[in-house]
Amino acid sequence: MSENPAQTAVRDRQPTEPAGPPLLVATGLSKRYGAVQALQDVSITLAAGKIHALVGENGSGKSTLVGIVSGTVVRDSGTVEIAGTTVQAARPALSQRHGATTVFQDGSLIGELTVAQNLYLGTPEGHRPPLSRVSTWATELLHRHGFDVDTALRASALPPGDRQLVEIIRAVACEPQVLILDEATSALDSHGVGIVLELMRQVAARGSAVLFVTHRLSEVMRVADEVTVLRDGKYQGTYEASTVTPARLVELMAGTRVDLEFPDRSGTQDGPVVLTASELAGLGFGPIDLQLRGGQIVGIAGADGNGQLPLLRSLAAMGDHHGTVEVDGRRLRNYAAAVDAGVVYLSSDRRNESLFAGLTVGDNLGIGVLDELSSGGVMRIRKERSFVAAAIERYRIRIGHPGQLPTELSGGNQQKVALSRVLAMRPKVVLIDEPTQGVDARSRLDIYRFLREIADSGSAVVVVSSDASELAGLCDRILVMSRGQLTTELPGMGASEESIVGAFAVEHELAADAEVIGEAAGTITPEVPGGRRLSWNRRFVSADAVRLLALVGLMIGLALFAQSQNSTFFSDRSIYNVLLVALPLVTVAAAQFFVLMVGGIDVSVGATMTLAVVLMSTWAQTGGMVAVLLIGAVVALALGLAVGGINAFFVERIKISPVIATIATLGMVSGLAYILRPTASGLISPELGTALMLTTIGPVPVALVVILALLVVADAFFRHSGTGLRLRAVGLNGLFATRLGIPTSRIRTLCYLACAALAGVAGVILAAQVGIGDPNAGNNFTLLAIAAPILGGAALAGGRGSLMGAAVGAFILVLSQSLVSVLGLSDGTSFVFAGTLTLLALLSSAESLARVRRIFWSRAAAS
Repeated sequence: MSENPAQTAVRDRQPTEPAGPPLLVATGLSKRYGAVQALQDVSITLAAGKIHALVGENGSGKSTLVGIVSGTVVRDSGTVEIAGTTVQAARPALSQRHGATTVFQDGSLIGELTVAQNLYLGTPEGHRPPLSRVSTWATELLHRHGFDVDTALRASALPPGDRQLVEIIRAVACEPQVLILDEATSALDSHGVGIVLELMRQVAARGSAVLFVTHRLSEVMRVADEVTVLRDGKYQGTYEASTVTPARLVELMAGTRVDLEFPDRSGTQDGPVVLTASELAGLGFGPIDLQLRGGQIVGIAGADGNGQLPLLRSLAAMGDHHGTVEVDGRRLRNYAAAVDAGVVYLSSDRRNESLFAGLTVGDNLGIGVLDELSSGGVMRIRKERSFVAAAIERYRIRIGHPGQLPTELSGGNQQKVALSRVLAMRPKVVLIDEPTQGVDARSRLDIYRFLREIADSGSAVVVVSSDASELAGLCDRILVMSRGQLTTELPGMGASEESIVGAFAVEHELAADAEVIGEAAGTITPEVPGGRRLSWNRRFVSADAVRLLALVGLMIGLALFAQSQNSTFFSDRSIYNVLLVALPLVTVAAAQFFVLMVGGIDVSVGATMTLAVVLMSTWAQTGGMVAVLLIGAVVALALGLAVGGINAFFVERIKISPVIATIATLGMVSGLAYILRPTASGLISPELGTALMLTTIGPVPVALVVILALLVVADAFFRHSGTGLRLRAVGLNGLFATRLGIPTSRIRTLCYLACAALAGVAGVILAAQVGIGDPNAGNNFTLLAIAAPILGGAALAGGRGSLMGAAVGAFILVLSQSLVSVLGLSDGTSFVFAGTLTLLALLSSAESLARVRRIFWSRAAAS
């Protein structure tokens, strides 16, 4: 009777003698997600100077353990000790402070920021220069570790492999006591893997501990001193790497013996042509002619950034490209047409492109075959459940229940869900990027088998992979790309990792001094090897300044048009009146900008202004100028703490949507104002008006000059300081900002407090203008306060715009209202005008312009 592998694992466990004192001691860690026990009583110890590999199948608990140690996951039980200090709370900043730095599986580079800015954000004080010298420092840092990339590029412009290398170098530069790499080589080619393995050795050599989480067992054998195995959330043992083989590790991970062979090739070479691409060219590749035949798996190889992924997407009629793609004689003009023709694309970006994150696993599995699972437009529940259960069993998807969200699954199980959905559609052509990235050995072989089955059924399969050994074992033919061109074709039978890597390395060197990007792509901004783009990205850096200048031009144009219609528009009295109207709107627009910058919104600012007016009518009916100004300051501060605190509590603590939370606050604050002043009453001291309205420099109120000066100073500070960069990072990607140790919740709370306080200041200014406690005084400012910063360049998604942009937006709205008056139009027209300008501002964002450009290219291709 054969011995159970689990029993063998217990028998084979051998304690290892650490080379130095333990730098990470995790004891009794447990974590449950609903019905799934992700981790159960797991302990692990990392010694100084050691590289410790952590392996296990998808869903075995590796990423959960990493999350607990790094502070992104709250443990149910257990203790974590880093460099001799017990970590009490689950906060990335706390783990980093104690000496643990993590490179996460799905990354933490913020795509909208430059490489240099990302390096700055993730590096602690003492290891980075002032922000003014960040570009030079970042370039030197990358060069020091043997990596050359333009640090002025946006991180999103880099290929996935380059992004991973930047993150790893950033982590190494922090000189951590414990370096944690979670699937950090999954998107790297053999050259990149070599760089990372050497960096690990250097970190261990200087006395730190390295925890290397990976599914690539060959890399474990190359670099690890020790290996810990997890299975189903349970500890299976720790071994000296020299005492185990990859086959033995797979056996320990799976609990059974696993065949590690690739599926047999069909040998089909003359299947029917199912897809033809002619003169195809796009971002960084082309022109290319290509035919795909049914029954074949075609691999596309090449050094990272040589056009493989843009070519793959263009074969699915996605993105900007020229040339034609036809399936069975039918030209594909967009991805919807491609899907109708039987072409499906599966991205390596599982969360954002391959899966519907808001739908359950069951919904994701069945969404591609809804017609088969429904009758007369009504879903047949029993048939759907049967289909989902069969898919889960066939693809060995490890879940608690089909009602889970995909984001709750491990990376490999997410990939299985995405692949199952695609293959259920029985496509003619499958285009798949990095099919086994972040997938364990047994699941990887399952995926290979699924791809071979779909090819054997008559479909064409195209695979882009950074793993040359994967292409050699799986594909019928392999196309090598260099500098955007298909330079070599290798037969899959007989190919090896060495022959593939050698082919694209040689071709890359031969093309290094030649311009081989086709003329057909000349009108599209090209991409050069390493992911660098040409000057367009540098120009984009100043897009905010260009936008601001355009807004100033629009403002001047509106003023000149108003003057042409009314010759007194530029008189001192007229200018004074316009600026007086703009004063509270500029202030409340600046208030709204703070929450928009961090990805929030505050609908209660108009009500806050109203309450400030009512409170001033109660507390500032008499008194001198200094006294009423002090009262105004107290009112603004009190409203900031009260209203801002309530908003922050609901949004950050209770996790209610900012829109819903601030609408609720609007109701409460408005109700309080009506309770205090059911009707307009209570005169406000005229001294307030003298201070805020009548003190002028020429026709310009001094209060406006002071506010604009403060906004300029604040803008300069936020633009040129680490604080401002962290503020932008929170708005652009709060999750990644948290991983970088930025206190996102605290920053958002401060922004809500600042917003309410500035809205209170705007209310005090409005009180000086209306002179009476009107319970409706601020109602018109609610929408205008949102429209002004958006018009000035802010985005509802966060991370964009400027305070001066918000001020200019406010001036434009006031000028549009004045223009309505000059032209003798109705008051409602001013709101229509304001809404139209806001819509145009939204359409002028980079994302909207990109969509317009895609529509243009689609129409151009159709013609």
